Amino acid sequence: MESANLGNRRRRIVALLGGATGSGKTRLALEIAQAKGWEILSADSGQSRAGLAIGTAAPGPTDLERVPHHLVGDLTPDAEDSVALYLDRAERVMSLPGPDLLAVGGTNQFLQALRDGLPAVPAPDPVLRKELSERLGTRGKDSLWNELAALETPPPDAKTNPVRLIRALEKAILARRGVKGRSRPALAPGASVFALAVNRSELHSRLEARLARMLESGWREEVRALAQRFPDTAPCWKCIGYRTLRGALDVPDLPIGTIRSILEETRQYAKRQETWLRNRLDPRWVRADGGPEAVLGEFAASLETIP
Repeated sequence: MESANLGNRRRRIVALLGGATGSGKTRLALEIAQAKGWEILSADSGQSRAGLAIGTAAPGPTDLERVPHHLVGDLTPDAEDSVALYLDRAERVMSLPGPDLLAVGGTNQFLQALRDGLPAVPAPDPVLRKELSERLGTRGKDSLWNELAALETPPPDAKTNPVRLIRALEKAILARRGVKGRSRPALAPGASVFALAVNRSELHSRLEARLARMLESGWREEVRALAQRFPDTAPCWKCIGYRTLRGALDVPDLPIGTIRSILEETRQYAKRQETWLRNRLDPRWVRADGGPEAVLGEFAASLETIP
């Protein structure tokens, strides 16, 4: 199957693919994109940062050679990022000539923004964000939650996700100060959203096996290299497992408690991803428990309606 993007028209995002971390998005996306003649637009905040390839399970050199990927490793570990900035980067990709795109990733805010756009919200304020982060550490999240609730209705996941809590409060405070933002149009309006569904026990087994592979592939060395160059406040340390692993760099043998902490952190993240997809994006779920051919066949059949 060839890409539908023939001629000189602007390339499109033809579908969005989400799912919990470890569900098999990267593998499936490669098969589909190669079969359709598409390229892949990454929608993963961790994989967008150079130097974090192992711990974020970013596509490797062979994958990148097989199917061109966009927005993988295009940011430095300490670069500021946001949903609005991601849309700016994605729009630049779409302005270039080339095949249509399959948007794939675990950052559901990115996927939703591609489909729905963004309302006018204030841009991030690094000074205010630092102040709120310090207050979170000294006063706890309940204090920030109560302040946010007094200003506006909090997002449903803000109480359990400190990053979301800080950003939501930051936007509310800036809006109260009269700071204006600019809206972003949807880059994939009406695009079909798909998500991979994996049985909970199967997903946990996959995550455990993947963590073992990451550590064998040099994840500790990757974290050590980051720690030598970037301070504790750099955005790269927000990625799952990186701060936890950084705390065990001086121990010759990685403690079992550290491994269990990373696994639990990853499982909780996977659960939040699935909840967000279900509540915000209402995707077509594709079972990922079967063999690769079965999963590919089911997903390919769902795509037949896309011109």
